Amino acid sequence: MFKPRLLVYLEGPQFRTEIQKTAEVKKIDFYFATQGEQLSQLAKTYVPFLMLIDLSGLDVGWLFRHISIIKNMRPNFPVCVMVPEEQEGIRFRAEKYGCDKIIAKSELIQELPDMIENALRKTS
Repeated sequence: MFKPRLLVYLEGPQFRTEIQKTAEVKKIDFYFATQGEQLSQLAKTYVPFLMLIDLSGLDVGWLFRHISIIKNMRPNFPVCVMVPEEQEGIRFRAEKYGCDKIIAKSELIQELPDMIENALRKTS
């Protein structure tokens, strides 16, 4: 049976366990991408219902390039990003590149179940 897939890029291992637990509760598959090219390729081949990207790293320009590629390929594909609270410039860039939901990284665990539910509702 097909299970919906969540595609995730995280800067560091901080939230992996919490994402895995939430995915198990929601009965979805998940995949952690480790680089931008892989992120773009998996968005094509796995056709995830939602993509979650961590933009809290020092060099996120390459992530924006891949977000742009993915959004051009699938304009209605939900892309949610986590940004550092203190960097409004990254939040502005995420909006410019078409990210659908922008949250502070510290809000991820609280927001993730609702983000998953909303995205699944839109695909059914």
